[in-house]
Amino acid sequence: MLVAHYRNTSKLTKSIAVELVKEHRAKFEWLQDVSTRVIRNTVDDIDKAIKRGWTPEAKVKRAKALKEAVTPKQKAKAIYHGLPSFAKRGVNESFSIREKEKIKINGRKFRFEKLPKELREIKMRELIRFDGTVKQVTISLRAGKWFASFLIETEDIKKQEPSFENVGVDLGVKELATLSDGKVFPAHKSYAKREKKLRQLNKKLARQVKDSNGWKVTKAKIQKLHYYVSESRKQALHELTSWLSKNYKRIVIEDLAPSNMVKNRRLAKSIIDVGFGIFKEQMVYKCLIYGSELVLADRFFPSSKTCSNCGNVKKELKLSERIYICKECNFKIDRDSNASLNLAKWRPV
Repeated sequence: MLVAHYRNTSKLTKSIAVELVKEHRAKFEWLQDVSTRVIRNTVDDIDKAIKRGWTPEAKVKRAKALKEAVTPKQKAKAIYHGLPSFAKRGVNESFSIREKEKIKINGRKFRFEKLPKELREIKMRELIRFDGTVKQVTISLRAGKWFASFLIETEDIKKQEPSFENVGVDLGVKELATLSDGKVFPAHKSYAKREKKLRQLNKKLARQVKDSNGWKVTKAKIQKLHYYVSESRKQALHELTSWLSKNYKRIVIEDLAPSNMVKNRRLAKSIIDVGFGIFKEQMVYKCLIYGSELVLADRFFPSSKTCSNCGNVKKELKLSERIYICKECNFKIDRDSNASLNLAKWRPV
């Protein structure tokens, strides 16, 4: 109802939203079973999102997007740049309870207000791993599975002393990460392993009647497979980023721009599968937690073209050249290892 009102009128203030909620709660009996706190939190989220879309910074970005738009499709998209985009029904649905006094946790069970009497408590698959005050719980539905995400206020983590001083990390498609000290982490390729199955299911879905029982079953299988791809990718990256931020005092990575890299059609799928953007995000916050220094080398720094032995820079280096051979000093080394050694030496100018 709130989304429909916003799309029809292009106006939705907090006061209008509250009045609309009151009106619909009186009309529809099932809304009486929904916690007023959940609705109020949703109204707050929409209000914040709309206000964010009309800040001076958002207006500048929207004007820039409109200026750069060329095709009618790009222009139509640019008009709404920075404004709230509402999810489709049944896609990543969630709600939050932010009143800590309404959240009761008992071991691997928890409950909050307005739960059906027959449900009583919700069972969790694992215990909450942090000690502290629960500030919020968000219930979400993804690929047919229910998740509870807890926001917990805890004491600062005691920072441990890293074992190693300095490391350069070169990210790649063939190998996820090559370190300057010789360690290599293979690419997980979570999407590539399931690409054939996803293609088959998508073809099957295209042949089925939309919203039929068979269509719904196939769609659920596709969602489940995408979920496993996403989670296995995140898990592999979490393991790597946690290990790096705990074990090295200074970590140098390239300031990559994945949005520009995926413009290469031959490599786009592999680049998305590796998750360069997720890697960078995780490194930023984990280095803050564990007290490591994250250094972002200039994205135009020629780490692969520069000889790590003598410093000579090649004019050209094809992607197919996996071994770096320097014509000046005859130094021979693996391409990724060479780049990681150069990153380890990098200092801001």
